[in-house]
Amino acid sequence: MKILKLTLSILLISTVFTACISKAQTHVEDSNKDDISNLLKSLIEKEQEINKLNQILEDCRNKEVQSKETAK
Repeated sequence: MKILKLTLSILLISTVFTACISKAQTHVEDSNKDDISNLLKSLIEKEQEINKLNQILEDCRNKEVQSKETAK
């Protein structure tokens, strides 16, 4: 009887331990996916901002060139 209780206890503890490890691993994987997704969104936003600033800079350069040409 003691052996049966001990065996059942060991099986129960190992099952609970395995379930906790699986849940923790799934949580970490989901967290990593969210982090990557957020980083990609941030990267896209920053790239759009850089493109806008480059366009503004190019417009300013074109205005300078035009004003120098009209001044001559």
